Amino acid sequence: MKKNFLFISLLFSAVSMAQVGIGVQSPVEKLEVAGSMSVGQSVTIDPTAYVNNASGFTILGTDPLSSTVGGEVLAVETLYTPLIVQPYSISNIYRDDLNDVNLNIPTDKYFITIANFEAIPASGNNGLYSQIQNPDSNTNRGHFTIRVFESGQNWHVNIGYPTLDTQNTTDRYTYNFDIIIYSKRFYKNLGTINVDFNGSNNASATAPPSGI
Repeated sequence: MKKNFLFISLLFSAVSMAQVGIGVQSPVEKLEVAGSMSVGQSVTIDPTAYVNNASGFTILGTDPLSSTVGGEVLAVETLYTPLIVQPYSISNIYRDDLNDVNLNIPTDKYFITIANFEAIPASGNNGLYSQIQNPDSNTNRGHFTIRVFESGQNWHVNIGYPTLDTQNTTDRYTYNFDIIIYSKRFYKNLGTINVDFNGSNNASATAPPSGI
């Protein structure tokens, strides 16, 4: 019994005062294991970083910028969640063209898409779809162009109705839309697939996307 007690005391002393290596001769972390490790029941994270409610999901991943041996496993915080939905309301737009709005979302960390677009004319405007601006007899009704593009270090948005001939210079519009923000930590950009139709109406990609 005394030998067991002495062994346990030495083990706790080593854990509290130095690095412990299992299969590692010179560990640099408090606990460093070479090879696979099996856990019998559960592993918990720092309780101060855990949110105990329905929206407090926690994702574990490795930090590609970590200098820790083998890569640091960390809890992914709000900044790096796989999907973020940010609603925007751009009001008092002159006529109908939103030429360029800088979202200040960095292109090196995220890529984005637009959803739930809505165009609302100000009070007193004829509107984009009124009988005056677009009568039923007019077959050239036009369409909205909605585009996200990179400029500088950030994502930008361009929205407009290029075929609309707005004569009233006092017209104003509000554009509501959602920006879907994807963290590049969780999504791989495989590059552009170019398909040449050669003047036809049907074609097929030369190969499926690489890496899927």
